Formats: sequence, structure tokens, C-alpha cells
Amino acid sequence: MSGTRYFFHADTEKFRRRQKSLMIAVIMPLLAVCIFCEVNIMMCLRTGASHSVIMLLLAVIGGCVFAGMVTGFAAAYVTEKLVRCHSRYTFFDILPRGMVFSLYAGDYVNFGRRVVQRRLYYIPFSGFAGTERDPKKSPDCLVIKGEVRSFLLGTERLGYHVDADGNLIFDNPELNERGFERQDRVEIRGQFGSTKGIERSIAEYYEQFKNIPEKKAFDISEHIPAHTRKKPTTSNPMLELPSFDRKW
Repeated sequence: MSGTRYFFHADTEKFRRRQKSLMIAVIMPLLAVCIFCEVNIMMCLRTGASHSVIMLLLAVIGGCVFAGMVTGFAAAYVTEKLVRCHSRYTFFDILPRGMVFSLYAGDYVNFGRRVVQRRLYYIPFSGFAGTERDPKKSPDCLVIKGEVRSFLLGTERLGYHVDADGNLIFDNPELNERGFERQDRVEIRGQFGSTKGIERSIAEYYEQFKNIPEKKAFDISEHIPAHTRKKPTTSNPMLELPSFDRKW
């Protein structure tokens, strides 16, 4: 049990795979157009075609190269941004008494300051109702059912810590009571690759939660020693001797 993972980082390699697929889909047609134009330029030079036709073909080649460069730089910028943001803000955290699913939800600029939005789901084990997963059709999808609290706020407002009893406590105390929407399920789809490990960890940590001993109610008498009343004494030791007087 000690080797079971409780924290899962986002799978960011999928963004690089998408970038590679996009570049292949864009560059290959542009490359084909450039080769076609080069072949036509060679034929025009042999046949003595007009200078304007050759310049037009060169302009087409230049346009294709420019489009490829713009697409490449834009794809690289978006990919690096997604990799950086999801690496930091998308994760799945299993706590002693619940689970947290954090998802990067975009960002915007407010008065010159960049604000990162996160969607955070908290599922306490006390309201957990089970998981659903189809390893054949959707191995990267996992549905968690139960009492789910959904937050959509700036990331600086969603900090949390775990207290001595294993409960999640938000750094912003207001969020412990309000500021969320209730739903009965949350779906993880594609953020972590295969969800087999997450499903297994949830099952094991849920078993640990069910075996947590019930906390005893606080009894102040157990912490304050009982005071015994001191027997009154006198300065005359003769009065302290046992009395054998009987009143028959």
C-alpha cells in the first residue's frame, strides 16, 4: 500500500504529438506546392516563358514558406504554453479523506496582470459513490460519482492544505462553506493518459478511509485531574486519634 501513488501529473506529451501531427498536415501540402512551382519554373526557363509567370511562381513559393513559418511558430508557442500551464495546474491529488481534480481552464489579462483560471473538483470520500471506466473503448476516461464540489476561480484563490485529521481546508476560509456548485459526477478524459492507475489508487485509498477509527468525542474530564478534598485537621494531635466512644 505504501507504494501506491496519490498524486498524478497531467500528460503533456499529447500536446507535442498534436503539434507534430499539425505540422505534418500543414507542411506536406505546402511542400508539394513548392515542388510543383519549382518544376514549372524549370520548364518555363527551358521554353522561354514570360518573366511575369516565373515571378508569380516564385511568389507562390515565398507565400508557402511564409505560411509554413507562421504556422510553425504559432504551433510551437501554443504548445509550450499548454505544456507549461497543464504541468503546473492540472493534477489529481488523493487525500486521506477525499480527492482533488484540478484542471487548467485558461487565462486572461486583468489591469495588466495575468490571471490563471482553474476548475477544481473536490470529492470527499464520505460522499464517494464509485467509479466507472471502460478499458477497451476509453482507457483514458474515468468517471467519479458521488458528492462533487466544483469551483471555477483564479488559481491564487484555490490554495488548500490538509489538517491533522486529514480534512481538506482551503486557504480561503469562505470556500469551505460556499462558492462552489454541487454535482453528482465528474469526468476525467485524456488529461492523464490511461486512468487505470488513478482508478486503482482511488480504490486503495478509499479502503484506507473506511478503516480510519472513529474519532472519540472530546471529554474534558479525561484531561483535568480530579481534585480530592483534603481532610480538615487541627493543631491538637489528641483530637486526631481514633475515637472508640459508642452511643448505645
